[in-house]
Amino acid sequence: MTTFATTASIRFGYGRRPGEAPPESVDALIRQVERGVGETCLFPFEGIAGRRAHFPAYREVQQAYNMARDANTLVTVGEKIVNPYNIVMANAFRRDQHLKVRQAVFSPNGFFERLAAFWCDHFAIDARKGGALRILAGLHEAEAIRPNLAGPFSGLLKAAVLHPAMLTYLDQTRSIGPNSPIGLKSGRGLNENLARELIELHTMGAGSGYDQKDVRSAAYVLTGLWFRAPAYETAFRVRSAEPGTYRVLGKTYGGRARQIEQVYDLLDGLAEREETRRHICRKLVVHFIADDPPQPVVNAMVKAWMRNDGRLIDVYRAMLEHPLSFEQLGRKARQPFDFVVAALRALNVPAEALGPGEGAKKAGVRPIVDSAALSDVAMMTADGKPALGVNPLSVGIIDRLGQPIWSAPSPAGWEEKLSAWITASQLTERIAWARRLVARFGEVHDPRVLLEATMADAARADTIETVSRAPSRAVGLAMVLASPEFNRR
Repeated sequence: MTTFATTASIRFGYGRRPGEAPPESVDALIRQVERGVGETCLFPFEGIAGRRAHFPAYREVQQAYNMARDANTLVTVGEKIVNPYNIVMANAFRRDQHLKVRQAVFSPNGFFERLAAFWCDHFAIDARKGGALRILAGLHEAEAIRPNLAGPFSGLLKAAVLHPAMLTYLDQTRSIGPNSPIGLKSGRGLNENLARELIELHTMGAGSGYDQKDVRSAAYVLTGLWFRAPAYETAFRVRSAEPGTYRVLGKTYGGRARQIEQVYDLLDGLAEREETRRHICRKLVVHFIADDPPQPVVNAMVKAWMRNDGRLIDVYRAMLEHPLSFEQLGRKARQPFDFVVAALRALNVPAEALGPGEGAKKAGVRPIVDSAALSDVAMMTADGKPALGVNPLSVGIIDRLGQPIWSAPSPAGWEEKLSAWITASQLTERIAWARRLVARFGEVHDPRVLLEATMADAARADTIETVSRAPSRAVGLAMVLASPEFNRR
């Protein structure tokens, strides 16, 4: 059985980084969460307040493009029409993605970072849907998820679900009460996307006793949710809210005068259900410990949830304090983001190597719009493409391995099963990238020392022997990163 420090670093963190002491107790892991909640993360690249202050500038670029299109005065490169709005948004999104990787690599709060990744997946969005989601995705994590992941689940639920990023992704702004003043005038009607995912994914879980009538009633309660653009602040538009009361899972919501407090009541009601407690606790254990979760751990977490009114930090502590949580290391696959961050940490790759591909270093790059507020992202290449590309050492390889940042394949998030990530093609890509990484950053590392530093007592005897017999330093280092132990947690 591995030591607490080894299991804590690998199963509940992003692995070891040279010079960083591993957590030696449950209290140390909990302190990581407490510190992380209060931290200012690296993204959005302008900061939360800066991003919000620049929303009007992003909107102006979009409006200028629309006006140029209507006037037939669009920017062209050769015969290609260039969309400055798409270029600015793509550059901003790339900056945020690369900073997210850097945040995980250099944070001393590995457990907090892993929790942030878990909750981002639980409240998954897909920035590939385009539009404003590219500048809302990082903001969703930074201001809705990270500050709230240690408090009551109801608070996290409201922050994540009512954020403009989620309302945009699940088309909630298109959901109009058919009998509301706006619905009667426009003929527009209900969209059930948010209501369905709220019940099926975010709270109770599939097959937990709700039916289509509950989903539809919840959708009626949620009508009226809106956000003001370009401020992207969630509001309640009474004129689009369906009047009346609706029963969801035996409770009545709504009323003669519709208001956002009724939406809060619905979210609180779902958050406090037994099905929600069990769904969330089981999902946490599946993510951190095993695809087939030990039921005693889930039960202990559910009890902690009930004793502490859903305070998540107490739920995490119950998971960490259960002895089954530290048995049989290696039952989970390191997903692509996890694997890449762990490898970058192990080789102590410097921060300056993790930025986006800088097209500005190439000849011919020029501003696409004249905007002081957006000067960091308003650049295009000579052939009319966004100036910022993906770094093959970080965001590029995570994309290639099939887990693009803030771009889940569905509202259900990423697959958790080990079999989805430990495949022949996946391992081939990981080995090829590991060889490129050690070729650039492995010259100061001895493979045997790296194996001991990263895996400690989790390294198997056959892996130690194989690495010791490697024909060269580069091959030995690549073997460490390609080993079964390094690709699992």
